[in-house]
Amino acid sequence: MPTIQKVWFISILAVLCSTRVVAQDPTAPPTPPAPPTVVAVNTEMPAPDSVMVTVVMKHQQNKNLPEIRRVLEAQGFWDIFPPHDARIVSWTIAMGLGHVVVLKMPPSAVRRLNLAIENGAWGAFDTEIYLTYDYMPIFGEYIDRREEAKEDRR
Repeated sequence: MPTIQKVWFISILAVLCSTRVVAQDPTAPPTPPAPPTVVAVNTEMPAPDSVMVTVVMKHQQNKNLPEIRRVLEAQGFWDIFPPHDARIVSWTIAMGLGHVVVLKMPPSAVRRLNLAIENGAWGAFDTEIYLTYDYMPIFGEYIDRREEAKEDRR
C-alpha cells in the first residue's frame, strides 16, 4: 500500500477508534472527545501460505460504548490486536452486532490471534472466529460460466 494510503487508513482508523457515542439525552452536557489513538497496522502481504480468518466481536449488550472502551484499554486490546504479522483485509461495523474483522495471516499467527482475543477482548465483546476464504473469484467464474451456459441453450 502506498504511503499516502497508509497514512489515510491509519488516520481513519484513529478517528473511528476515538469516536464517542452519547445516549440521546438532550440535557446531558457534551463529552469532549478522547484524544485519537494511533494503531500500527501491518499492510505488508502475508506469506503465500497465509490463512484468512474472520473475527466477529459482538458488543456485550449490558455495556455501553464507554464501558466497552474502558475494558479494551484496561486489557491492552489495541496493543495486541491484530497480531503484528496479520494484515487487515476488512474491518466493518455491523450495527446491532459489532465488529467484523477479516485478517490474512500466516498459520503461525493464529495462536497469537486467539490469545489477543482471549486476553484483550473478553469482557467487552462476545467473540466468534471463523476460518474463511475469498469467494469473489470463484463467484465471478461461476457467473461467467452461467452466462455462457444460457447462451448455449438459446
